[in-house]
Amino acid sequence: MQKAISSLPGAQWLARGIGWRLAVPLQRARARRRLGKLRTGAATIVTVNWNSWEHCGVLIDLVQRRSPAGTEILVIDNASEDGSRQRLRERDDVRRLLLPVNMGHDLAMDLGVLRCDTEFAVALDVDAFPLHDRWLEELLGPLDEGAQVSGARLNREYIHPCCWAMRTARFVSQGHSFRSRYRPREEGRDASGDVGEEISAAEAPNVHFFDVTSQRGPGDVGTVFGDLVYHNFYATRFKATDEGTLDGVVAVDDPARAWEEALARYGGGEQGVGATPGEAPALEADGGGEEGEGEQTE
Repeated sequence: MQKAISSLPGAQWLARGIGWRLAVPLQRARARRRLGKLRTGAATIVTVNWNSWEHCGVLIDLVQRRSPAGTEILVIDNASEDGSRQRLRERDDVRRLLLPVNMGHDLAMDLGVLRCDTEFAVALDVDAFPLHDRWLEELLGPLDEGAQVSGARLNREYIHPCCWAMRTARFVSQGHSFRSRYRPREEGRDASGDVGEEISAAEAPNVHFFDVTSQRGPGDVGTVFGDLVYHNFYATRFKATDEGTLDGVVAVDDPARAWEEALARYGGGEQGVGATPGEAPALEADGGGEEGEGEQTE
């Protein structure tokens, strides 16, 4: 869930304003110009990182190990201060966009998807990872069968950005956005307007859901969707609060315990999975990063 803009620190509030008014429209214009050059059949996995390298490193490792050759990974870093940015600079097998200010999940996702140069754009939350090597084929399959967007459904009728897929050209040409206009639940009305929710509303009924197949708990901690993707859900939320409990049931230690259990259960014993927090899993380079302008490197 996005914070209300009025509650954001001044620099972040200003950066978001500039981002929505200038950066996103500029990237969308660039994306439109390269629609005819998208790599057919290939996918880019987009994730947004904020002070979560212990999760981001695992995501990179398992996406690379469990995805077809040619699958790209693009990490949008929201001004992390945990060493993530240096880790990303040291890699030539992962594209990166290093934002100078934390601009929020929704804006970062727009910038990421608009940078995709592949036929398919796929979003994974930083504390999510695929469970097997058929995950991408199964996630993208519905897009060849009439669906315009495919992915995880948690509790409302929209694809949650923890696991989301769409053709890049569709996202660009239809003017889609992950922008949040969140309204909390009130008496007689459900919550609405979460990150990416408007995309599913615009594309309904051509939406394919992968529903929850298991949950560790408490609450949504440790949720598996469609036996495709695991999502911790709370691993990063506690980083942004001093609260000891979230949503009335999730204690501050629950996400870390669930993450350790998930790596033991779903990591498959592969080298690098479950690395010491703060250390990147061992990976083999399979591509090159391109230097961009300033911190906006890919």
